[in-house]
Amino acid sequence: MTDTQTTSIHNPTDWSDFDFLEFEAFVSKVQNEGFTYAAENYGPNFEGAELQAIAEDLGTLRTLYVENQAKVDAWWSTVGGERACDLHNAHVDEERQRREDARLFGIRCEDGYIITSDSEENRASTVAYLLENKGKGWRVPTVLLAREVPGGEWTESPLSS
Repeated sequence: MTDTQTTSIHNPTDWSDFDFLEFEAFVSKVQNEGFTYAAENYGPNFEGAELQAIAEDLGTLRTLYVENQAKVDAWWSTVGGERACDLHNAHVDEERQRREDARLFGIRCEDGYIITSDSEENRASTVAYLLENKGKGWRVPTVLLAREVPGGEWTESPLSS
């Protein structure tokens, strides 16, 4: 259980803590990259259906941003910079783990590292690239992985020759 789940984060919205921290991470990207670039390349991955629908449209996402960005600034003042940074980093890690867990395809490499993929096609492309670059410092795939449900156990298949 992450720190964001065990203590109050002083969420100033009626969104889930995950969604507020996802919005906070997006606000951070906007401040560094500009709104359009951030929206197109780092758009928020909300868990709430209403916010998901908003994030799919650039215009409604911009409205959400304009109407709620000040809440992020106030939140930083409320929790303090160090706590805000810790919560931000914990959220980024949690979001990354959720994304990895949702993927149904993967590759186990010689060093035990697992590379996940969104589709069988992406996995095949990654395997081909890694094998073409074997001996050049890239990881070396050893087995294909698949699972029936997000977060489920991996089943192994040999690499095709």
